[in-house]
Parts: sequence; C-alpha cells; structure tokens
Amino acid sequence: MRVFLRVVDTQHFSAAAKQLNLSPARVTRYVDDLESHLGVKLLQRSTRRTLVTDVGEQYACGCRTLLSNLAEVEACATRASTEFAGELRVVILSGLAQQGFAALFAEYRARYPDVSLCVTSTESEVNLLEGRFDVGILIDELVTSATHVSRALIRSRLVPVAAPSYLVRSHAPLRPDDLGSHRMIGFATRGRGKRWCFKGEREHRVRVNESFVADSRMMQKQLALVGAGIALLPECLIENELRQGTLVHLLDAYPLLDDDMTISLVYPNRDFLTGRARAFVDLALMYATRAQYRGIP
Repeated sequence: MRVFLRVVDTQHFSAAAKQLNLSPARVTRYVDDLESHLGVKLLQRSTRRTLVTDVGEQYACGCRTLLSNLAEVEACATRASTEFAGELRVVILSGLAQQGFAALFAEYRARYPDVSLCVTSTESEVNLLEGRFDVGILIDELVTSATHVSRALIRSRLVPVAAPSYLVRSHAPLRPDDLGSHRMIGFATRGRGKRWCFKGEREHRVRVNESFVADSRMMQKQLALVGAGIALLPECLIENELRQGTLVHLLDAYPLLDDDMTISLVYPNRDFLTGRARAFVDLALMYATRAQYRGIP
C-alpha cells in the first residue's frame, strides 16, 4: 500500500522508486501484485505520467486512513515500552505483603502515581500469561509458565516453630528425636515426605506424626499461632512473629538439611517488558538488596 501511494503521489513509477530506494522493476511488481490481488485496475500507465483510476482513487483514500490508524496503533505500542502509566498486575506469595513487601508496593506507587497497581496473593500454581500477570513474586515451584525469567530475590530457610501457649503444655523439644511425641502441623505438597531431616553431629531423619496437614503456609502459621502444634515455616514469613515472641524458633542447634525456600521475581519475557513492568522489576531487585543489607532473611 505504501508503494502504491507513493506512485499515486509522484505520478511516476521511476520517481516513486527513487524516493523509496527501490528499483523501478520492484515498484512495478508490487503494484502489479496489488492489482492482481484486488482484481481491479488501480493505475493507468503512460510514457509521460501515471494516472489513477476512479477505483484507484477510492482505494488510495482508504489506504491513507488505514496507514494513519496503523501509525497511531504502532506509536501507542511503542510508548508502552517507555511510559509509566496503565495497569500493572502483580501476583505474590501469600504472606509476603505482610512481611515488608507492602512497602515495595507503596514506594512503587509513590514513584509512578499514574500506574494502577493490582496485586493478587496466592499459594496456588500460577501461569503468568494465562493469568495476565506482568510480574510475580513467588517460589519457582508455583510458576507453570512454559517460558519465563526468574531472578532470586530472597532465600529463606525453613525453621520449626511453635507458640508459647503450646510450649506451656508440651515441653520444647531439645533434640530432633523428641519431635515424635509432639503434635505437628504439616504442609501438603507434591514430593514432600513425612520426614524432617536435621544436621548436627550426625544427620537426624525424624518421622513426624502430622496432626494437621494444610496446603497453605499461612494456614500453617495461623495454626501454630493458636497453639495447635509445631510447624515448619519459611523464616521470611514469620520474622515479625519471631521478633515479637508470638512464635518460638525450636531446635536452633539443629538446622534443617538442604531445606530452604527461594522467593523469586518472575516475569514472562526479558526483552519486551513494558516501561511500568521494567520499573517494578528494577525497584524489586533494589528492595531485595536493601533487605539483605539490613540482615532480613
């Protein structure tokens, strides 16, 4: 269409070819292909100049409208890579917003007030594209998207904890083997067995009797807080409770063996992020660096 319009405007195939940096034969072929596709004559050629048929005039008018609209659409799409406006959809692991990530969202909104921030919390599997999420703050195991970028934000160890009210009724375990006589709050997930593995002078593999099994870390946490038993929880989700003393870290001398959890920043594609999404990614990475500097797990 652009080649056809240039011939219409110049009234010469050779002049159009020169302006478009094409050969006259290439311009002629483009116009011939267009006329064959439409099944109509758009141009009448002569040795002096090229005349536009009535159908050609109508078609040229329509082409100008289409190309003008296309240019506007392309400009809008291009602006999306640099503009800080519109909606940003973020999915985050439940509980993290309460542990300081709310400050990240507040800082982002303060920096980019024209962006509408929509935050969804979950503990279920997430497909970023199907869910139409721009960015996720999740553990990698929850992300089912076929292709995505994953960048570690926070690594958090799993620790056994219980509420003081539970420990009043049941003596705190001194060794991993003591867990056999306690009520345990398990986490239901694929591939995880009923053994907790600790390291000390030797490796301790303890088969636990799970009185409760929850498929939510937040439910585990709430059960532990009301004194229902001992739960194995990511430290990053309970740092406030540990600091306030509403949960107590047990078996400090026996760290768990190869059992930590990584919170990652995930997004669908590295190359074509919108401006608002790229700004959030950069701020989240900066936030994670600041958190590590302050000693937050």
